[in-house]
Amino acid sequence: MTTLIPFCPNRRCRYHRVPEGTYTAYSSFGFYTTQRQGRLARYLCKACGSSFSSQTFSLSYYLKKEGSFAAIQSRLCNTEGIRAIGRTLGLSCASVSNRIGRMARNCTAMHEQVTSAVPAPESLAADGFESFCCSQYFPNNIHMLVGRSSQFVYRYDYALIRRKGRMSEAQKKKRAELETRVKYPVRSIEQSFRRVLDEGLEHCFEDKRDRRLELWTDEKQEYARVLRGKQGAAARAVAKGRLVHRTISSKAARTKDNPLWAVNYLDRELRKDLKEHVRETVCWGRNVNNQMERLSVYLWQHNYIKPYRIASKGKKEATSHAEHAGYETASIKQRVEHIWNTRAFFSRGSYGQLATMTWMRRRTTPLKHSPDYLPSRVAS
Repeated sequence: MTTLIPFCPNRRCRYHRVPEGTYTAYSSFGFYTTQRQGRLARYLCKACGSSFSSQTFSLSYYLKKEGSFAAIQSRLCNTEGIRAIGRTLGLSCASVSNRIGRMARNCTAMHEQVTSAVPAPESLAADGFESFCCSQYFPNNIHMLVGRSSQFVYRYDYALIRRKGRMSEAQKKKRAELETRVKYPVRSIEQSFRRVLDEGLEHCFEDKRDRRLELWTDEKQEYARVLRGKQGAAARAVAKGRLVHRTISSKAARTKDNPLWAVNYLDRELRKDLKEHVRETVCWGRNVNNQMERLSVYLWQHNYIKPYRIASKGKKEATSHAEHAGYETASIKQRVEHIWNTRAFFSRGSYGQLATMTWMRRRTTPLKHSPDYLPSRVAS
């Protein structure tokens, strides 16, 4: 056999979770032909009887048309809309979104693997980036936990909120009518903020050292209630004195001296680089899960590809935000090298609630009453 099969793709097989490179319990099982790739070999697992091919482990598994993942990622992160990307690459909007979903799952898997290590001690900043999906009557807060020094995004989450601010009588009437058709989550900002903190801080205190971290936020009451409460790892860390909560006015100048500069910087980059978040855009998101998949790809690019600072000529290669946060350089480069080649399997990883919600498309889109379609291969 010239092709090395890493493991059995059947999640119920005893050889599914074996270390890659140790699986030998398979045999050749003929060939099949596709228009896109021609003749491909099939294999049979001797333990469970499942048949598969080398394409089963590829990110392009089951795709009927070529389309560069790297090109889509580059264009998506440089303010191109879905239709513009499809027009350039000769793909439909649905095909582009399908590929972005595949990329988002791989990006999510890599981020979970990298951040399972204990991060370097640095002060943190957290805040919500306000955008909307479907309509400006359905604004949302995308909470982000960011390293103040590294600008590395540890965790992020979505929270649906009610439209606020000045409205005409007609707009108020329309909002009232829409609110009869949409169920808003109770205390969504608090719930989302708690999830982001609990997952982002999960590994910070695992090394048993007397580590004391600072967390900066603005003066929003919802944040203070979460950290003064009794639920969640962040509240317990505050009670034990291991996490110190500090605040600053959201109206303070957004300069580099502002303790929230790291999240303010991310706000600016998102407004500039993702088409659906540009001010007065006509390319707003229509589906919350698609919106979070696009955000996952963008933040992967920010964390692991984008230089922390642009290196001058003659200086050594610039490090990424992840490397500046203290994560292992060799491991990151190895994963980045294969990110658009090998398909990540959900059943072979360990994922938190936020990653699972993105992977399984479990967030609810306003006015959409049925869950999003999820192919069986996505849950494997």
